[in-house]
Amino acid sequence: MKHTRWLIALLMAALAAAGVLAAAYFITPGVRRPSLAEGDILVCMEADGSLAIAWPDAGAGSVYLVELHAEGQNLRQHTEKPSLAVTGVSAPFQVRVQAAAFGKNLLGMDRELTSLTSLKAEVASAVLETPVLTAEPEEGAVTFSWEGGKSPVYAVCALRDGVYLPVASSSGTGTHLRFDGKEGPAMPEHGQPLELTLRAGVPGAGYVLYGPPSAPVTVERGELLGDELSLSVQEAEPRVYDLEWTEARGVAYELREWRDGAWVTLEQPEPAESFRCDLGRLASGSYHRYQVLTRDRAGERQVEEEVSFYASVSPLYCTVWPIIDLDFCESAEESQSLGRIPAGTTLCVLEEDGQWFRVRYKDRYVYVDSRYCMVNLSEYTGDYCAYDITNSYESLFKVHNSPMATITAQVIPGFEHMLTEEEGFLVPYLYPCAQKLLTAAQAALEDGYRLKIYEAFRPNEATRYLYDTAAAKLTDPALVLDEEENAVDPVTGWRVDLASGFLVDPETEELIDPASLLQPEEEPPEAGTEGEPPEDESGLQEEGEDTPAEAGEPPETPETGELPAEAGEEPEEIPDYPTYGAIMTDNGRFRLGSFLAAVTSAHNRGIALDLTLETADFQAELEMQSAIHDLSWYSAVYLNNDNAELLAEYMTGAGMAGLSSEWWHFQDNETREAIGLTSYLYKGVDAGGWTRDDRGWRYRDPDGRYYRNTTVTVDGKRYTLDRDGYTSQAPAE
Repeated sequence: MKHTRWLIALLMAALAAAGVLAAAYFITPGVRRPSLAEGDILVCMEADGSLAIAWPDAGAGSVYLVELHAEGQNLRQHTEKPSLAVTGVSAPFQVRVQAAAFGKNLLGMDRELTSLTSLKAEVASAVLETPVLTAEPEEGAVTFSWEGGKSPVYAVCALRDGVYLPVASSSGTGTHLRFDGKEGPAMPEHGQPLELTLRAGVPGAGYVLYGPPSAPVTVERGELLGDELSLSVQEAEPRVYDLEWTEARGVAYELREWRDGAWVTLEQPEPAESFRCDLGRLASGSYHRYQVLTRDRAGERQVEEEVSFYASVSPLYCTVWPIIDLDFCESAEESQSLGRIPAGTTLCVLEEDGQWFRVRYKDRYVYVDSRYCMVNLSEYTGDYCAYDITNSYESLFKVHNSPMATITAQVIPGFEHMLTEEEGFLVPYLYPCAQKLLTAAQAALEDGYRLKIYEAFRPNEATRYLYDTAAAKLTDPALVLDEEENAVDPVTGWRVDLASGFLVDPETEELIDPASLLQPEEEPPEAGTEGEPPEDESGLQEEGEDTPAEAGEPPETPETGELPAEAGEEPEEIPDYPTYGAIMTDNGRFRLGSFLAAVTSAHNRGIALDLTLETADFQAELEMQSAIHDLSWYSAVYLNNDNAELLAEYMTGAGMAGLSSEWWHFQDNETREAIGLTSYLYKGVDAGGWTRDDRGWRYRDPDGRYYRNTTVTVDGKRYTLDRDGYTSQAPAE
């Protein structure tokens, strides 16, 4: 009995030990038995006779055990991918897939844990077609179509782990695949096009057998995008702009700018989800037009968007000239004068602080009162206005249609430097007036028009020249224009050289002084003798004064004022050559001073403008009742047409006053009175001096040419300028 109990105890101990050993063998710490997702095994035949076997993915880190049994061949292989390429095997065959996990048991032995479930299939042989696939990409999806329809099922396949595996299936002749990353694949990345093929298939118990893939079609990300670029412009800081846009349909992008009537390519950025282009600091008031377009693989345009805008207006880096000898101070808060800057000195604005400009003068950075500075409108108001300072190259002054020698088509004294070689016209205008002008210009643009400025500041030198020269011609016969627009002297019929005022000999083309052709005057008759009454000093009859008839002289006919012809005689034709004075003044109703100031004018103080209106697209000027700078009564405002009235509305609405004899002239009397401006400039201004931009300082000559690749001496100091005209020797700011 006692022996039996020992045997039972020993057996129990052995069983316990065996249980412990078994537990130690089967327990794999830290390793769970894997699970396998349900689904069909996919068997894909390749064109080279190999097979690709795929099954549902069990997740990251999974390992799979694949067992394949075919006639004369058995395969047992592990793989970390949910697919396996097999060569030398053809249907029929049996295949089984399990999920597997590996670890060490409590005995330190390697253990493999397989899923309790498995995917099994007995794959039968079949003959399957190789279809032809076409694809039509659209926003977020692709529509696929194919010919045939003989097979029970078709699958659109994407390349995964080197194998074209199904991503969508259909039993018909087409399908629609969305790229949403959920039910369908995710959008392909830029530069990583997605290749898609089509396989014909036949389903079986637990599997689908697919035939060889069709020729692939390529789908790029850009072909799946929408038609909106959302192009916008952002002002990062004053006059510093960025262009931003998002991706859209297309595989290539192009950024273009409108310049001189045509699109110019600026950049062809690589495809991305979003884009940003730094435009830098733009010129004050400058107009800009940009376009972004996309193209497909064939280079055809897909999406286009355009944005246009005017840069904000500020005097930063604008050229200015003091209209008076102007005090300068150390700071905007310190009003004590450190000296004076001579009137007409060319300066560059570095900062605006209240009513003060910070400028550089003789290597010092100082502050001046902006109210007494003329600003260059072409740099300040920019494209809000158009500019054509004809006095700087070919003056338009005429008396109605009659050109005036040494004035018309000439450079007017004082304007010699107003047309620069590199940056166009200088258009000096008093800064407070320029701010008002901007208001008028913006109002005009809102209505589809642009202010076009022909003259702003006029040096007093030009004022006196124009008046004195015109006054000397008032009694002269007015020149006329022939069919070729040549100026012609009506007396001789010869052409006139407008630059010199000389006649052009029609035979020799030599210039001839008209004075040399004058006949010597006859001696006037003595007092009491018969003859015509003497003329007054001007040779003109005063308005309203009658010339007394001589005793015994026949009466004039009331219709013509001519003497009647003797019986049987043809009356002698007396040529009528209208003078400049008669055309200009309407025989005395106006005077020369109505159009040209004799001594000083508002132009000399930088507060007056001569301007007109044009269409906002720069295509054409609006027709007025006369040409601009027509020095005649035809220009009087009582004759204003609707266009002239519209111009006046814009200008007076901004606080400007007109002139009764000139529809084009407006001046800012309010500003003149507010700042007590009484001085004016005699000489013209120029561009000569230092100018700055975000890159640095450059130096210009009076004609606006930048010195490059040279050394210049300015105010006793030598500066070296690089090939772009910049110097590194400017005083620290």
